[in-house]
Amino acid sequence: MDIRHAMFSAPGGIGEHFFSVSGAAGKDFETEAAAALDAYGRALAEYGCSPATEQLLRVHLSDAANQELQLRRMLSGRPGFLSVVGQAPLCGRLALEAWHWDRKPAHCAAYWFQCGQLRASGSQAQTEEEFAALKAFLSARNGSVAEHTLRTWLYCRDVDNNYAGLVAGRNRFFAADGLTPETHFIASTGIGGETAEPSRLVKMDSLNIFGLRPGQTEFLSAPEMLSPTTMYGVTFERGTRVRFGDRSWYFISGTASIDRYGHVVHPGDVAAQTGRMLDNVAALLDSGGAALSDVCWATLYLRDLADAGTAGAIVRARLGGELPLVILRAPVCRPAWLVEMECVAVSASGDRRFAPFC
Repeated sequence: MDIRHAMFSAPGGIGEHFFSVSGAAGKDFETEAAAALDAYGRALAEYGCSPATEQLLRVHLSDAANQELQLRRMLSGRPGFLSVVGQAPLCGRLALEAWHWDRKPAHCAAYWFQCGQLRASGSQAQTEEEFAALKAFLSARNGSVAEHTLRTWLYCRDVDNNYAGLVAGRNRFFAADGLTPETHFIASTGIGGETAEPSRLVKMDSLNIFGLRPGQTEFLSAPEMLSPTTMYGVTFERGTRVRFGDRSWYFISGTASIDRYGHVVHPGDVAAQTGRMLDNVAALLDSGGAALSDVCWATLYLRDLADAGTAGAIVRARLGGELPLVILRAPVCRPAWLVEMECVAVSASGDRRFAPFC
C-alpha cells in the first residue's frame, strides 16, 4: 500500500493535510477497499486527523458499475464530502486522495456540492442540469456560481464522443449566467470518468467558498506558455489563487502539453508532453507567486496506463517523491494529449489585507 502525506501550517492558522493512498490488488474489491481504508485511517491518526476533519475524500475505482455501491456502503455515515469516480488507478482496484483541515475556519465557509440523479439525457443537457442544480443550491444560501464557485471537476463518460456536448452545455450556462472572458470563468478539470449509472454521461463536483472579500481571488494565466481557453472554444480558468493573511491557495486546472496558440505540443511523445505539462503548471504557479515546490497534492491522468512509468517518474522527479499523487487512466479531451495533471498548491505568501485562514 502506497500512502503519501503533505502538510501546510502557519502560526495560529489552520493546519491543512493532504493524503493519497494507492492500493495493491487484493483477492476481491471488498478486501482491497478495506485494506486501503484501514491504511488511510492509520495515516489520519498518525497526523492528528480524523473523519471529522475531512473536507474531501475522492475515491477512484477501476469498475464503478460493480464497485461504487459497495464502497458507499463501506463509507456510510462519513461526515465529509465523498466523491466516487470511475477512473482506473495504476495499481489495484482503487486509489484515494483526501484534503483535511484541522479545524473549521472562522472567516469563511466551504460548501462542497454534487448533484443527485439527473433527468436529462445527452452530455450537453446533463451539463446544463448539473450547473442549474449548483445554481439552485447556492441561491438557497444567498450565493451564486459567479461569486462563490471556486473550483469544478467535470467527469465525462466516453470523453472522445461526449466532451463536445459538455463544453456546449457549460458555455451556454455561463453565457446565460453572466460569466464571460471579461468577468471570469472557473478553474476546472474536464476529464474522462464514469459513475455506476451507464446513462450518466456527466458528473460534476464543485467547491464553493463563502466569506471571501473582493480582491481575495485572483485568476492565473501564463499566455506566453499556454493559450486562453476561449481560443479553442472552452470556458474555464487555467488556475485560481485565493489569498489569505497567512497563506495562498492555488487551484491549477487540468493542464496538458499545450502552447500559446492552443496547439498540442509533442504529439506521440509522452515524456516530452509530461515535461511541457509541468512547465505550463510551473508558469501558472509563477504568475501567482508560487512554484512547483509549493504543490501539496496532484492527480495525473493518462490515456494509456502503459505510459505511467515514464510520466510518473518525470512528475515525481520534479515535484518530489513523497508528494500525494494518484495516477489514473482517464483520457483527456483531445486524443493527442497523452497526459494531463491537476494540482493544489499552498504557499506561505499571504496578503495582510485579508484575514488569515484560521
